[in-house]
Amino acid sequence: MAHEERRNMSKSTDASVDNRDNDQKSALEQLADANHEIEELKLQIAWLERSYE
Repeated sequence: MAHEERRNMSKSTDASVDNRDNDQKSALEQLADANHEIEELKLQIAWLERSYE
């Protein structure tokens, strides 16, 4: 359940981020966004690995 909530939050966040023009973002903002996305993907991988154990 929490995984679904995180996924839905991530999708809505991604949609709002996509609405901004990347050219207007600073390098630090882009790096922070990328790090956030990496953390979300790590959580998704961990969740998938748990389901196979």
